Amino acid sequence: MAKKKNIKVAICAHAFNFVDFDVYLNHQWCIGKWSQKYELIFVGKKGLAAATAREQIIARVLEEKCTHAFFMDADHLFPTNALDLLMRNKDEAMTSGLVCKKGEHFPQVGWMVKDGLYHGVELPLDGRLYEVGACAFGCTLINLKILQKLKKPYFRDIYVEESKANLRSDINLCNMFRDIGEHVFIDTQLLVGHHCMESVVFPQNSELFDKLRILESENIKLKEGQQGFYYGY
Repeated sequence: MAKKKNIKVAICAHAFNFVDFDVYLNHQWCIGKWSQKYELIFVGKKGLAAATAREQIIARVLEEKCTHAFFMDADHLFPTNALDLLMRNKDEAMTSGLVCKKGEHFPQVGWMVKDGLYHGVELPLDGRLYEVGACAFGCTLINLKILQKLKKPYFRDIYVEESKANLRSDINLCNMFRDIGEHVFIDTQLLVGHHCMESVVFPQNSELFDKLRILESENIKLKEGQQGFYYGY
């Protein structure tokens, strides 16, 4: 298979600790597929604060003259066509897959911004591309030509006096893109797994765990009218 010309993708990873084996295997499987189609480099950092790690990663990526950076979180599971799906929107500033938090009622990670206020999204699984105010950062493609239009540092946490809130570096990057007239998207065809909920099985709850395992296996399947790709077990 001929690799796409004039496209060089940096696979970027930041982890605070160790990576689960299921995640490790999924990432290796994906990268093996992607390397057949794209020129890839790999950049990663462990243990640093997120904004600091991301800034150091991007500095290395730009030295390597990459055209795009794909950030993949160390607790996310991807379908093997994840990079292909995001590349359909490669000329935009930033595009994410659809991810849910692994706590706090498991909402989708994405926001619309109106009058300085952030409103969580509830996007349908219809396979469409949605423009948003801010997106997740664990399965995200960044156009580096557009990124370099911004002022450094590209990744920084800031405190907003008006709302008395901290804006993380990923949300702040989305805002910086929108401030120069660029756009941020979520692709609902790319359904990302978020590894979570480590549990302990005791003899007295083992039957419940077996029922939950069956329930989880059945409910991961797409329902009628839903579209998308996800990592299958």
